[in-house]
Amino acid sequence: METGPLILYAAFSGMVAGLLAAGFAFLLKALSLLVGSLLGYLPPEPPGEGGLLQVFTGPSSPLVLLLPLGHALASLLGTGRALAALILFSRLGRALSFWEYLRQVLGGLVQLALYSPLGREGPMALLGHGVGKLLGRLFPRAGGEGLAFAGLAAGFAAALHAPAAGALLATEVLYRGLRLEALALAPALVGALSGFALYGAFFGYEPLLALSGGRLSWSTLPAGLLLGLAAAALGGLWLFLAQALQAPLRRLTFPLRHGLLGLVLALFLFLAPEAVGQGLGWVQVGLTPLMATRSLALLLLAHLLLVALATAVRGYGGSITPALVLGGLLGSLLSRLLPPLFPYAEASALAGMAALLAGVARAPFAALLLAGEWGGYTVLPLAIPAVFLSYALTAVQHPEDAFLKEGLEKPGASPSETPPQTPPPPSGPEGGGAPETPRG
Repeated sequence: METGPLILYAAFSGMVAGLLAAGFAFLLKALSLLVGSLLGYLPPEPPGEGGLLQVFTGPSSPLVLLLPLGHALASLLGTGRALAALILFSRLGRALSFWEYLRQVLGGLVQLALYSPLGREGPMALLGHGVGKLLGRLFPRAGGEGLAFAGLAAGFAAALHAPAAGALLATEVLYRGLRLEALALAPALVGALSGFALYGAFFGYEPLLALSGGRLSWSTLPAGLLLGLAAAALGGLWLFLAQALQAPLRRLTFPLRHGLLGLVLALFLFLAPEAVGQGLGWVQVGLTPLMATRSLALLLLAHLLLVALATAVRGYGGSITPALVLGGLLGSLLSRLLPPLFPYAEASALAGMAALLAGVARAPFAALLLAGEWGGYTVLPLAIPAVFLSYALTAVQHPEDAFLKEGLEKPGASPSETPPQTPPPPSGPEGGGAPETPRG
């Protein structure tokens, strides 16, 4: 395969994916504004896309009680196969159909607008991967599977405002165990850069959050190790809670599980509205004196519970944003509890984000690049020990991987819940059963 056509078509795939991601973001903003106006709550949004760090609340509307119905209906709109399923299917050599891509994206659009705590990078990456797959089939000699990587990376780059991290994330989540493929990374980088270039024309090129890495040195090594331990513990708790909830939830039908998520979100809207939604805006607010330390700790706990439940029911969204939110809140909290060790709150939040992302998503290099792109590479002395320690200590299996076992245990499950009847590859960095190159 010649390099010139691959780069050209990868750039084209990334641009199409970036345009689709921009359309998805516009629709999500409009639908979220409509829902917030009707239900009386609009959370703060990341400043990188013009969001306001201000909460808008009104009279509590009885329409909040319709959230369970909305999430249950959205589960029927989708397919039950989120971004984690795409990754697993790629390793097993099974491709999603066009309608599965479309239904998954539409389900994600609805649930994210209805205060889901999961991330928009899930549907946006699916959009990119889908268009890359389509172009790869139309032009097999120009790039083939590489165009799917280009689209996937463009979706990540647009959702995170971080093209370099998006490219590495696209390869690391598919090649577990630190196995990066040059053939995948090259089109991923081209696709991420071109996709974000087009997406940024609509939403700006600034980092999503206004953070600074501070002036750090390697004297922060103890703080980095402590943050890595804390991130690994938090990531392990997230995975444990999600897996513990999956067992009783299996007794419910798929729409009832999502309806239960909507019911819990409705309760939190009355009791602790700060915990609902994607939450990146609250990370920025948590770095200001506006939020007390006790409130910050309670927000971390409440958001963790919602994320674990959304993961267990296989909500439509990504796990990248929840990892960033929880890690950022953790870093902010540690900077308040131990100011001598963590003198720079924003740097602690950045390192916490990177550490939890590295552990849960199994993407340490992408996590470090994301911290650098968002806050500057001066954060690396704190982030590097935190990231690699968290990566080493966090459980390998993602909680959504358990849906494979669920499908195998329930032969009569509906098509929306049954994965391909192929045993999953061994998990872990040395799992030799995973194919080196995912097939379409």
